[in-house]
Amino acid sequence: MHLRNDKIIEILERTLNHVDSRLIDHGKRVAYLMFNVLAPKKKYSDKQLRDICILGMLHDVGAYKTEEIDRMVIFETINVWEHSVYGYLFLKYFSPLKNFAPVIYYHHEKCDEITHLSTEHQLLAQLISLCDRADVFLQHGGKAVDFKNHVEKYRDIKYRSDVIEMFSESGVDIDRVFDHINSDTEFNKVFYGTPLTDDEAISYIKMVIFSIDFRSSQTVIHTAGATCISGLLAGLLGMNMNAIKRVRTGAMLHDIGKVGIPIHILESTEKLNDSDMEIMKTHVSITEKILEGSVDNDIKDIAARHHEKLDGSGYPRQLKADDIALPERIVAIADIFMALCQRRTYKEAFPKEKVIDILKGMTDRLDPQIISLVIEHFDEILDAMNRETQPVIQSYNAIKDEYQQVMIGMVKSQEN
Repeated sequence: MHLRNDKIIEILERTLNHVDSRLIDHGKRVAYLMFNVLAPKKKYSDKQLRDICILGMLHDVGAYKTEEIDRMVIFETINVWEHSVYGYLFLKYFSPLKNFAPVIYYHHEKCDEITHLSTEHQLLAQLISLCDRADVFLQHGGKAVDFKNHVEKYRDIKYRSDVIEMFSESGVDIDRVFDHINSDTEFNKVFYGTPLTDDEAISYIKMVIFSIDFRSSQTVIHTAGATCISGLLAGLLGMNMNAIKRVRTGAMLHDIGKVGIPIHILESTEKLNDSDMEIMKTHVSITEKILEGSVDNDIKDIAARHHEKLDGSGYPRQLKADDIALPERIVAIADIFMALCQRRTYKEAFPKEKVIDILKGMTDRLDPQIISLVIEHFDEILDAMNRETQPVIQSYNAIKDEYQQVMIGMVKSQEN
């Protein structure tokens, strides 16, 4: 995949930091608290500890609806179901932590409501809940003694006594615990230094990308389709297998910065006005910030330059032809091809003839050689894209159906 496995966690961390400014580093701090509680027990291997820390970092991966984040960052939260359910589903369907997905589902539940879980899942759900609230408490200016009083108030109601004792016995000083989070060699060795397999790395990246694409039924297959088309075009242009893989990797990452775009803009049912369009354009610079230093420069540029145009009319840097490499040109055209061929809330998918006419009209701004290839191989490209995106559509439908079933069940249980 041409991504360094030791940088995957950095990419995940930066991506989560762009969900909402109020959640910056929240996941990492929860992971760090969990590490400080569990590491002294000597019960887990480095890999197990790393996975648990990643679980802690990802506990809010489903939190992209602003109105729910408003409630999440209040210290004593109620009715924060949606992000728990979305997070559970993303972990279940896409991550290497499938077996831990129920932990995320139940991490805001009271201790007597999770007794049907395995012993390990109960422990981790409770620990995430406790560490999550400890961090939110600290970010609101609370002190250790006040947090202790809060925990005692909810002993055996929200938090199990044994988990409270485990937290207390670890000696974590929540007034100062984060002073050395970036320089803690033991934590950083386990969290960043325990290698991921290639399959794990791919799964985590797909999970976070699909969590962005799945925000709207209109964008479900966009990244998968653009990745497929980019690889096909690279092959048609005679690139070797290594170069094709790098193009596909850049294409896969090209919209990761949309995690930082407000949901009302991403889900707009009308063409964006000038103000919202300027905000939408920032997804490219966010993509660059997320990837900077964590992927090779050429892959970062492939991802971050897909809106540049040969005549300098693109964004964000208004680059011209000499500054736009062939792989970057490929992804730019694949991105536009997908946009034209997909239905949007404000337009239907364009028929083949219209797509071709539009592309022909853009040869002063997009690479004419690549446009000719797209037109020549149009049906082949569309068929390949449909085949490659079918599993994504199936996953989206399964997640949507399960989400609806879970939410109905939760509402019924609250009513009873």
